[in-house]
Formats: sequence, structure tokens, C-alpha cells
Amino acid sequence: MRRRRFFGWVLPMVAGGHALAAEASGRVRADRIVLPPERRTSESPSGRFVLTVESRDGWRSRYALATLRLHDDAGPRMLWQKQLPHERGPRHLLVTDAGQTVLVDEWINVPSRHALMLLAVDGTEMAHLGLDALVQLLGVPRRAVADHARLGIWLSAPPMVAADGRSVRFEAAGRALLMNLSEGSVTARD
Repeated sequence: MRRRRFFGWVLPMVAGGHALAAEASGRVRADRIVLPPERRTSESPSGRFVLTVESRDGWRSRYALATLRLHDDAGPRMLWQKQLPHERGPRHLLVTDAGQTVLVDEWINVPSRHALMLLAVDGTEMAHLGLDALVQLLGVPRRAVADHARLGIWLSAPPMVAADGRSVRFEAAGRALLMNLSEGSVTARD
């Protein structure tokens, strides 16, 4: 059975030239990574903070430049700018009304060393966890995490900022991870 399944996948690839990677539109293409837009932005709910993640060279280099700006009565001003460690940038971006930035996964769908990052309003790193650390915190088998994933490799629902703005909730494998935004700690809950 295993052999049949393997050849059932490989033969159409060889015969028809089908792809290994799917395009965002769902069509199958040649074996290559679908690149993110060259510029993406995420606003805090109030609109005061705006995060921009961009490639300044059309993705010839693998890493994105991130910039957080504050928009207030004095006009927009840059709070920080840095190259991110995520290949092709993060998959999910979240900015809070206090200016914290939450970055989830890498654009490419791989078990990432950068599965969850929290940056303070001044750009300092408050938390940085890889997929293995998240799975360990969840206390479930890695396969269960993958089976429940709907948004990338581990998330089963979009991240949600708590009503009081003090934490972010991430759902995975029937459990929740809560990230405390003031200290960067992450704990698991049922």
C-alpha cells in the first residue's frame, strides 16, 4: 500500500510536470516557493502603530526588513527598524495598541525556530520560541499539533488579543497558549 501511494504521487509529477508547491490561488505550479508581497503592513486596532514588513530587493535576499511607526498628533515617526530572522518574513503579523509586535512562523511553511516572537515597542526581543518549544509547552504529541493546524504549521485559529490588551491567545491542538505581553512569558491552557 505504501509503495502504491508513493508511486501514485510521483508518476503524475514525472508525467505531467505537476508541482510540489501550491500557489496562493490554489493552482499547482513548478517546484518553487510562492513569495509574499514585497510589502505588507499591520496596524494596531487604534491605528496608532503601523508595522511594515518588506523586501527592498524583490526577495533576492531571503530576509525582510521590519519597521514600526507611531502615528500621533506630531505625525508619523519611526520607533524601530530591523532585519527579521524569518525566511521571507513572518507568516502572521500582529501589532497591539501598546505597540508590541507579535510575529508568527516564517512565510515558508516549515517547522520554524522563529514560530513565535514578541518585540517590545522599542524593538527589543521579549520572547522568541521555536516550534519544538511550543509543542513542549502544549504537552501534546507533535503529530496532534500538525493534525489540528489550519493556519500554517501549528495554529488552528488566528491569534487573538485579550480585551484588556495584556495577552495574546494562540490555539493549537485543542489547547491554548497565552502570551503575557508585559513580560513575554507563554503558558498553556485547556
